[in-house]
Amino acid sequence: MWQEALNTIGTAAMTALVGVGVIAIKALGNAVEKYISEKAAAVKAKAGADKWNHWMNLARAAWNAVDEEFRITPTLESTISAKQKLFDEALKQAIPEITDAQIEQLRQAVAGEVNKGRAAICGQVTDEQGNLGSVAVNASADSVPKDVATAVPATQTA
Repeated sequence: MWQEALNTIGTAAMTALVGVGVIAIKALGNAVEKYISEKAAAVKAKAGADKWNHWMNLARAAWNAVDEEFRITPTLESTISAKQKLFDEALKQAIPEITDAQIEQLRQAVAGEVNKGRAAICGQVTDEQGNLGSVAVNASADSVPKDVATAVPATQTA
């Protein structure tokens, strides 16, 4: 009789122990799965940031090359469009898989970084000899409205 009671108690205890073990293993498995997914997300984010930083370095190099190419120029409008076109071509050559939208983002990011603290160019004027020049204001580019470039009279002197 005692033998039967011990066998029943032993079987019940073993079943309970196995149940607790299964629950513990499941909880541990869930924790490991969560940890691995968080690590994978962090690696993906770092890879994306590294790719962006690499593209920014290439964009800065292209910007500097284009800026040097157009350092001295007679007209502002043709310079801006020519610089943008040359910048786009340089980035497409350096990063063949890049899209036009990504190029635009990189150009804006580099322009903001490079032009930080510089005076904004507001327009072109003709000096007394008839030479074209640009008028700059002592303000940051962010504080000058976009329509100011067209509002500067052509009779001012540099």
